[in-house]
This record gives sequence, structure tokens and C-alpha cells, in this order.
Amino acid sequence: MDVLTDVLDALELKGCISARRALLPPWRYNFAASQDMIFHLLSSGGGYLTIEGEQEPVWIDGGGVVLFPFGHAHSICDDLTSPLNQVVHVVYSEQREYRIPPHAGEGSEMTVLCGAFRLEHPRAFPLLHSLPKVIHVPAQQGQLAPGFSQIVDMIAREAATPRLGTDVMLRRLTELLFIHVIRIWVEQQAGDARGWLAALHDQSISTALGLLHQSPERAWKVEELAAAVALSRPVFSARFTRLVGEPPIKYLTRWRMHKATRLLKNNVEVEKIAEALGYESEVAFRKAFKREVGVPPARYRKAG
Repeated sequence: MDVLTDVLDALELKGCISARRALLPPWRYNFAASQDMIFHLLSSGGGYLTIEGEQEPVWIDGGGVVLFPFGHAHSICDDLTSPLNQVVHVVYSEQREYRIPPHAGEGSEMTVLCGAFRLEHPRAFPLLHSLPKVIHVPAQQGQLAPGFSQIVDMIAREAATPRLGTDVMLRRLTELLFIHVIRIWVEQQAGDARGWLAALHDQSISTALGLLHQSPERAWKVEELAAAVALSRPVFSARFTRLVGEPPIKYLTRWRMHKATRLLKNNVEVEKIAEALGYESEVAFRKAFKREVGVPPARYRKAG
């Protein structure tokens, strides 16, 4: 099973474009730290990026995408000596409609699209813990990834000339953009991946993760998983824990609980959830859910 696909699908990610800025030199924008992921799409040209806590600025080219997985504060400018134009707060908003001011692009040398991603349960996925402060996909690299530059171009066109349905178009396109950015970054890490990403590139552990994701309802034992990937139990358990960050059965339990939260939100009966996730009884599931999530299933469902 493609574990990365399963995890990305489970993120319950929502994205939006919050602003389109036309830039005339000199310009500098400081972006405040955000609880959400922040991303920027730059048109032709480029600028200098400085991240909070990093001393050296980095040049980012036009046509590329920059993603801040943890919403770190940062600054982008056309020249290191340019004065500050504005401090910007970028957050995800489900209600705010995308609007572009009249004549926003006239005479500008470049434009920047600013947006945000929000995840329902960001702490629940080891993948996110492996991400760096910033992921930069240059335009040239994006052109080599099938479909990536087309998504960027579609977002830029839709944001420049809003039409009927622009809001939903931008939301769906930004979600696709996130998947593209993560996929490109994961592929880049093949040689020196760490943590959960290293687990994906380890044939034995990746196979075991696939088994857990494919059949979370099965009463897996460590011995069974080890045998399935032709490793001894001690070697498998130690390698899985080292790469994934937790023991196999703990990972399985947490993945079950995540699937349970989604089913509860969809108003699936608790008895059916317990059966679907391999619990012997509804009572056993309720106890496990309260132990792992902190509240009973009924209260979690009621809280939304």
C-alpha cells in the first residue's frame, strides 16, 4: 500500500489564497509567525528570503513555491537594503472570500500570492515532524515534476482574474499544490532521509507500514510483522521504533484512533467503528479511545 498517499489523504488539509500582492521596487514584507502553514507563489523576478533564527538570506527565484510547514516568521524583499512596507499576518480563513483590489497588477514587476494551509490534527502525523522550517521548490525543479508547473500556473491565472467559483477553485488547487510540494520534497530526501521519511525508504519498514495501513482492523502482533518482512522480532522492533519514532503496536493504535475520529465526525455508529477497527467490543473501543484521545467517543463527536 502507498503509505504516503494514505497519510496525505488523512491530513484533512484545507488551503486558501489570502492575498495577491503586486510589488514595485523597493519592497520588503515581514510575515509574522502563524499557527498555520504559510506558502508563497512568486511570479517572475524573485527576492531574498530571511527566516527567523537564520542569519543568511536565501535567494528565491520567480515561478517557484515556498512553504513554511510550521508557520515560521520570515521576510521577503527585492533588495537587502529595501525598507519595510508592511508586517503581514497570514492565517487560514474558511469564511473569507478571495478578493483582488482594482488595478492591483498595473506596473508591477512581479506579484506574490500568499496563502495558508490548516490541518485538523497536525500533531498526529510523523510525516509533519520530519519537515524542515522551509521547503523551496524552484521554478526549474517544478518544471521537471509532472503537473507541478501547471498547478502553479492555474493558481496564478485564477488569482489574477477572479471568476464565478474562484474561491472553490483556489481551495482545491492549493490542496493539490501542497501534495505536489510534499511529494517533491520526499523524493529529494531519498539519499539522506531521517525519521518517518527514512522508514518510507527502508524496504522492510515501509512494507510493515503498508500492512498496518492496509489492514488496521487486524490484531497484528510484532512477530507477525517481523515475519512478513523477513526480520527477527528484535531487529524489526528496534528498527521500526528508531525510524518511525514509536513501537509498531503504538503506531497502529494511534492510526486506528485517527481513523476513528474521522468516522465519528461522519456520524458512524460507535459499534460499527469498533468493528471496523478490529476491537473485540464497543466497550473495548471506548476505553481505548478515551485512553488515547483523552475524551470518550460521544464527547468527541459532540464537540465536532
